[in-house]
Amino acid sequence: MNQTLIQTLDWNLVTTERTDTFIRQMREALSTTGFFLLKNHGIPAELLAQNRAQSSLFFKLPLEKRMKYHIPESYGQVGYTPMNVEVGEFAKIADNKHFYHFSDSYENPMISEVKGYWATMQTLFIAYDHLYRKLMQLVALSLGLSEHYFNDELGNSLLRNLHYPATHNPTISDDVVTRGGNALGMCASQHTDINHLTLLHVTESGLQLWFQGCWQPVQCEPHTLVVNNGDMLQHITAGFYKSGIHRVVCEPDIERFSCPFFGHRKPESSVVPLAHLGPYDKSIFRFKTVGEYLNHRLETINLKT
Repeated sequence: MNQTLIQTLDWNLVTTERTDTFIRQMREALSTTGFFLLKNHGIPAELLAQNRAQSSLFFKLPLEKRMKYHIPESYGQVGYTPMNVEVGEFAKIADNKHFYHFSDSYENPMISEVKGYWATMQTLFIAYDHLYRKLMQLVALSLGLSEHYFNDELGNSLLRNLHYPATHNPTISDDVVTRGGNALGMCASQHTDINHLTLLHVTESGLQLWFQGCWQPVQCEPHTLVVNNGDMLQHITAGFYKSGIHRVVCEPDIERFSCPFFGHRKPESSVVPLAHLGPYDKSIFRFKTVGEYLNHRLETINLKT
């Protein structure tokens, strides 16, 4: 795929009152690939770098210290989730990754072993959340809704710090399968995101989008964010906005970090497709609320049993 098919949008269009241009470009991106890159997004590079450095320290802690922050009753929605637990929705074998979640719906435990890590995650969460809320206002306008249509429903969001340890011979193709049905050693097997919008900061290569019948690399640069639809936004638009299948393929002997923000709406919020967008297949778009859909998906990826 020619990289220009994943558009780069400029947040300065919004801050300089050229919002209509941004909305048109965003609508085109979200209804085709489901992905776009965002530059001039306003989240400080120093904050992102500090979060990465402190995450590196956390993931190097001995397992018994990391497990102090594992909270099983949250179903992976806050704190630490260890290696080889989360399973891609199309997979049978867990991904080769572990992660830490900072949430606005749970009490986030203080991390004594890495000084300042909690405060950094809180500051970064607030920055991401501010951008997400503004983007959702523009999403509303792009769908012919009031700018503030989603305002009171936003929440239950997650900041995820992800670590893929270096592996000498990682799997590089979903076509290499095991008896379980998916690639063994894949950093993140093919999946779609659960939420409404994902905002991702990552610098290492490896993110790939399934588009036009093959895997296509998504360019990841230090000064841009990757923004993509999740399944709930696809559901509420009855498929008009696409939730693209993507995966992460790691390079040999290179550890990988990424920091996505999964923007959600509150559990009681409706995901019934918007009536003004026209008729839809009720057997496909069958869920009623965010909470119902979230529980279903947490079960499919092995975070809730």
